[in-house]
Amino acid sequence: MGRPHLPAGLAGLLGVLLNVVAVAALQVVPHTYRPGDVPAWLAETVAHPGATTVSAWAFTVGLVALAAFCAGLAFAVRSPWVVVGACLFGFGALLDAAGTMGPLAALHVDPATGVGLLWMSLLLDSAFNGLLGLGLICFAIGLPADWPKALRVLAALAGVVSLPVALQFSSDDFARLLAVAGPLWLVWVTGASVVLLRRAPQG
Repeated sequence: MGRPHLPAGLAGLLGVLLNVVAVAALQVVPHTYRPGDVPAWLAETVAHPGATTVSAWAFTVGLVALAAFCAGLAFAVRSPWVVVGACLFGFGALLDAAGTMGPLAALHVDPATGVGLLWMSLLLDSAFNGLLGLGLICFAIGLPADWPKALRVLAALAGVVSLPVALQFSSDDFARLLAVAGPLWLVWVTGASVVLLRRAPQG
């Protein structure tokens, strides 16, 4: 128990890293997670099986790591609002992880089924962004005063910006908000993970 917060900090950084890897891999799939033309998303997915495989695995493992980070954060802080936020964020991450293998599965089925799998992945990702937004707002409320004020402010900002991304299944316009919301919450997780790592020696 000499470094009880170390695993949570490392899990957070791993989650961030793998999400960045997944997004980078999908640069060749411009219609990814956008509802405007899911058949085009499927065509691009089939045309780039390597990128699809890398992104699917990176997203899945990264999201599970983020759920572990949330559990560790709740253990470290033990504030009621942080516990609620960790449940929302963490469950949303696991829910999303259940769908991020969908594009990989779409490589091995007929086109109609493939489109259905991509829609399921999109819907679960939408749910994650909504739960993520609520969780971050809870963190903004519940993080104690000895945490950096900038992290509390960033949690609130990232949470508010992430909420409308829950509607990404309905419009490409909402999906485009990920370009803003994604970096904000990834920076927040990175900062919170660093705080946990720095506090690890004190237990």
